[in-house]
Amino acid sequence: MASHDCVFIGGKQIGVNCLRFLCKSGIKPGLVIGNTDDTGEDTWHESLVKEARKQKFTCVQGKNVKDSEVIQKIKAAKPEIIFCIGGTQLIPKEVLAIPRIGCLNIHPALLPKYRGRFSTVHAIFNGEKETGVTAHWMDDRIDAGPIIFQAKIPIADDDTAKTLYDKFTHEGGALFRDVVKLWLEGSEIKSIPQNEAEATYCKKELPNKGVIDWDWDGIRIRKFILAMTFEPFPPADFAIGKKKMVIIDEKYFGGFGKK
Repeated sequence: MASHDCVFIGGKQIGVNCLRFLCKSGIKPGLVIGNTDDTGEDTWHESLVKEARKQKFTCVQGKNVKDSEVIQKIKAAKPEIIFCIGGTQLIPKEVLAIPRIGCLNIHPALLPKYRGRFSTVHAIFNGEKETGVTAHWMDDRIDAGPIIFQAKIPIADDDTAKTLYDKFTHEGGALFRDVVKLWLEGSEIKSIPQNEAEATYCKKELPNKGVIDWDWDGIRIRKFILAMTFEPFPPADFAIGKKKMVIIDEKYFGGFGKK
């Protein structure tokens, strides 16, 4: 019978949800490593560090996974699989080589398209009708390892970056559970290589750096505003003279100005 030893790296709500699923499945990670900005307090999502401490797991807070002391702790845990869920750190080759089975990532796009950061934001801004979620093994490139499972997510006409990300969190958790089920059963976790010819990348920045271009047509401006709506982060902005203005939903004014 497999030992089911694992290490969990990551954060955000999807990370917390997936860690909880492992707990319910009777799996205790030998080590949990939170994102470097995880203070142990809830923000726009629950804290992975807080959840790990609640479950009494050995937890690393505020350190980079590239640090030699962190790498030694990962090696000491002897994981057969490393879960990198909701993470914001690049995983070095030395860590990728540690687990016997591999390092699993859940990405908010239908890979090989939309690799990189802010993939749901760019999908809305680009007028895509659907996006998705991909469970894949990691290699030393960005979001480029073999695909295990994928699920499509329709983009509604009124989806914002936040509502679409919430859909990803839900669907991504489902794919995580599917992979873990195979792992616990001792079944083969099949995967296929990504088609590099179809790969696209998102820059590590927001579209047009978060600023409206009034030369765009109305449809593109609307898509941009939806893509930039992700509470509690700053919304789309523009300038009137030297003054910076922002666009937000009227619901935040509680009907101000309405009769």
